[in-house]
Parts: sequence; structure tokens; C-alpha cells
Amino acid sequence: MRSILSVGVVLGALAVTGCAGRMANPPQEATIYDRYMTCEQIRAEVARNYDAQSALVREQVQAEEENDIIKVFSLAYPPGFFAVDNTVEGDDYGTAPQEIEHAALATRNRHLIALAKEKSPTCWPGDSHWVRS
Repeated sequence: MRSILSVGVVLGALAVTGCAGRMANPPQEATIYDRYMTCEQIRAEVARNYDAQSALVREQVQAEEENDIIKVFSLAYPPGFFAVDNTVEGDDYGTAPQEIEHAALATRNRHLIALAKEKSPTCWPGDSHWVRS
């Protein structure tokens, strides 16, 4: 009976371990199609990237809150510590997948904005266009 219980605890811990984290999937800074984009396409992609950055921030906050809940739960059931997503709350800034993707999107936006300003002075509306009031 004792061996069955210990095997069950080990299997439960291994099953929970597979749930933690995800890999970063950052976009490329530039693509070969960028120079063929129109001003409207550039503005639309920059807007989509800003929305994606906001979603990544919400995702990271949710993952941190889930980690806090798991840590509290793990006080009663210690194998739960294996489910803590260590990629979210790293010691170094920029190690979480969300932070890596967020930085890549910001770099992509800077590239697109510079491209739009090169095309035409009227192609990019300016920074005040993106400030929400």
C-alpha cells in the first residue's frame, strides 16, 4: 500500500510538471516583404503589434497570479511546487517568454515606423496618434 501511494505521488508530480511554461515565439525584426508594404499596411501592423504587446502583458500577469495560487496550494500538497512556471518570474529581466516576445514586437515596431518615415513624411502620423486619452 505504501509503495502504491509513493508511486502515485511521483506520477502526480511528473504529470503536473509538464504544465509549466511555454516557449517564446518572437517575430522577426524585418522581413523581405517590408519594403513593399503600403502606409496603411504599416500602420495596421504597428497597431496589431501594440495590441499583441498588451495581450502579452496580460498573459504574464495572469501567469504570475497562477504561480502565486500554486505556491499557496503547494503548502498543503508539496508536489505542486513542480507546477510553478519558473520562466515567468525569473531573476533576470527579459527571460520570460512574454518579455522576449514583447521586446521583439517593440523592435519590429521601431523598424516599421522608421520604414514609414522613410517612405513619406505623411506616411506616419506621429507619436501623438498612438497616445490614448
